[in-house]
Amino acid sequence: MVTGFIYLGYSLYLGMACSLAGQVTFYITEIENMLDAGKFRSEAMRINPQMGRFKKSALAPILELLGNHQRTHLSPKLRDDIQELIFHIPHDRQTKYATALKVLESDGLKICGRPVDPRMEFVRFDQGDYSYVGRDNSGAEKMIVLKPGSLHHVFDFKWKSSTGSLQSLTKVWTQEHIKFRTSQRGIPFNDVMSNDMEFTWGKTNGASAGFGRDDHSMKPPRLVCRFPFQEGWNIAEQWYQYSMDGTNWKNIPGAAFLIHKGVRQSKGQWVFAFKKTNWAPHNNRSFKFEAEYPIGGPLECPAKPGQQWMRTNGTKAEISEFGRLISKS
Repeated sequence: MVTGFIYLGYSLYLGMACSLAGQVTFYITEIENMLDAGKFRSEAMRINPQMGRFKKSALAPILELLGNHQRTHLSPKLRDDIQELIFHIPHDRQTKYATALKVLESDGLKICGRPVDPRMEFVRFDQGDYSYVGRDNSGAEKMIVLKPGSLHHVFDFKWKSSTGSLQSLTKVWTQEHIKFRTSQRGIPFNDVMSNDMEFTWGKTNGASAGFGRDDHSMKPPRLVCRFPFQEGWNIAEQWYQYSMDGTNWKNIPGAAFLIHKGVRQSKGQWVFAFKKTNWAPHNNRSFKFEAEYPIGGPLECPAKPGQQWMRTNGTKAEISEFGRLISKS
């Protein structure tokens, strides 16, 4: 009985100790995850003792969100709200209050800008020869070079910085995100097209250049269109995105476009059509590029099944050499 009592007491003691240790650990962790709002406020006042007396400070919206608490736990929403406010502090103010903002940075917030005011501009058309392994009437394999081959519509996606200075975007990442509404291999195309339904492309560390080049390339229409030809469209949703760490991505507000690839009849012939437009209501800044290219007849040598189709590069050419430009507004 005595031994059992001692064992039970020891167990209770350990349980209480572990529970207490857990509470202490949780408490310490909670403290570590809290923003030192008092330190941020006092450092801002040290830099500018007259802050707020004559005109509203660039830090005022953040101070108002934090309130008068000395330490503040940042909920996900509060963190996002403060980060958005930091994005819009003018670059010279970010520089002036650098040591105060460093307090926020120590809690995981980033002192930088983000891309704003996105715009799209068509730059040029490229054409590249395209090679594939085909089979002739006897079934023998032969290398076929298509001219014209790959079609490239090259665009510049441009932006400004929320701080007013592109220097604030030096450590900001960008990429594009593509999601297809229907299979790329559905009508009017065939299984030479990629089967990707969603992907990202062009991940770049550093957005201070203020633009990114986007090459929308297309394999030769004769190679990817079903025969007999059928009318139809494949549409992709495109967002340009930014990240502060290269891992967590957000859409750039207003940077949404639709990419259309299709087959139709135009002026009495079958054509491949490419179109890129703004995607309302996500992007209400009007943009429309559209061009079409005669497909010609079916391939004399069908492609050998199971080939790996690589993206090709092109050289500068004129759309009028191969098709018709409809719009680039």
